[in-house]
Amino acid sequence: MEKKLTAQGPKNRKSYTVTLPLDWVKVQGLDKSRKIDLQVVGAKVVLSAGGNSERVLINLNDYPHTVIKVLQGLYRQGVNEVKLEYKDSAQLTEVNRLLGRLMGYEIIEHTKDYIIIKDITKESSEDFDTVLRRIFLLALELTNSRETEQIASLDVTIKKLVNYGQRILVKQGHAEYQKVPFYFVLLDRLEKLADEYGWILASPLNREQRKQLMDINRATHKLYELYYKFNASDFDEYEYLTYQLRRKMRLKPQLDAFDLHAHNVARMLNTMYGTIFSLRHTGKTEA
Repeated sequence: MEKKLTAQGPKNRKSYTVTLPLDWVKVQGLDKSRKIDLQVVGAKVVLSAGGNSERVLINLNDYPHTVIKVLQGLYRQGVNEVKLEYKDSAQLTEVNRLLGRLMGYEIIEHTKDYIIIKDITKESSEDFDTVLRRIFLLALELTNSRETEQIASLDVTIKKLVNYGQRILVKQGHAEYQKVPFYFVLLDRLEKLADEYGWILASPLNREQRKQLMDINRATHKLYELYYKFNASDFDEYEYLTYQLRRKMRLKPQLDAFDLHAHNVARMLNTMYGTIFSLRHTGKTEA
């Protein structure tokens, strides 16, 4: 839909207005007393009838075993403020542990019955590319890690940055707004990839397993390279390599713990290569 701009104000401070589609206004029940949410996403201006709720109320007694999914889900959803009601103070130990993964979330009020958590930062869509690059680099560092403490530290940092990156995508979007779902999936896969690597590296490996891990590591490093410099030939070679690695392990007559986690890594890499293609290929479209 194309709309004509109308100039407003003096020549040296001119601004422009545009009318909203009447059908959309009616569906949303808007009138001059209402406000709408406006966000600039790259070269696009996105309008919506309402923004995210300023505060969400959660009773922790309803989620005695799943607080990690609840709080992390609200954070990724873009919620700015959460009121958590509780009866057992032991629940707060888990909440405090989780806050270490949720960049910007801090407890601003604490009583005997509830706590209020608020986002004290302001995300920027310009942060996303920096966050994604850091996650990639940390994942590559993880492939070469051997110390238990280092592996655990990298895993925590990757989870924190993945949560933050997904929150940015939900709240601020991306300049390539049509690719936001692919970026969201890529972050999710990077987090799960780090989990699988953590399990693989937690146990001693024999010679054959180390060789298989080297092949997997090559595919992981190439994934990073292709994201920043896409090449059709390399993509085809390494995407097929991940398929072969996955198939080879699946056909083994008996699988051990290493085989299971290595198969999972190969499967995720295979999927991620497809995501990288959707994000980075520059094939021309015909008119």
